[in-house]
Amino acid sequence: MKTRLKKGEGFVSTFSYPTWEQLPELDLYLDQVLLYVNKTCAPVLPSSDKGLTAAMINNYVKHGYVEKPDKKKYQRRQVARLIAITTLKTVFSIQEIASTLNFLQDQASSDLLYNSFVAYLNEQKEPIAPIIRSACQTVQLYLETLSYIQPAKTEEETNELHHETK
Repeated sequence: MKTRLKKGEGFVSTFSYPTWEQLPELDLYLDQVLLYVNKTCAPVLPSSDKGLTAAMINNYVKHGYVEKPDKKKYQRRQVARLIAITTLKTVFSIQEIASTLNFLQDQASSDLLYNSFVAYLNEQKEPIAPIIRSACQTVQLYLETLSYIQPAKTEEETNELHHETK
């Protein structure tokens, strides 16, 4: 089973987050990280969200939310963390996300935590920590709520445009 985004009563998008093993093995430069993370997270980002930017990554590194790249290259654990941050930032502040990730990092390795996060989002498998389940459910409920609002906005915008052309 894959993560499904509801749109009204039907499903409009089905996708899976990559597991730890599916993340790029080779280290990536900033522009490659941006492309990869934004492509991976696009289905869960609201249409108004611009996704991850270079400035955001630089700020995350500056504030210690993400490890500094090694010779301008980002490793798998940094990419995984950026995917989690980009997904969770739709409903949580970066400070809340960083605190949660740091708390979890003391309990398990990056690969176990990331795979638990992905397994819950992709297949609703029970995660290794209840906080992962709660965070993922919050994101899913937010996206479901947006799916009810988005069609209404589109219809309103169409009506406004129609009235302007008369």
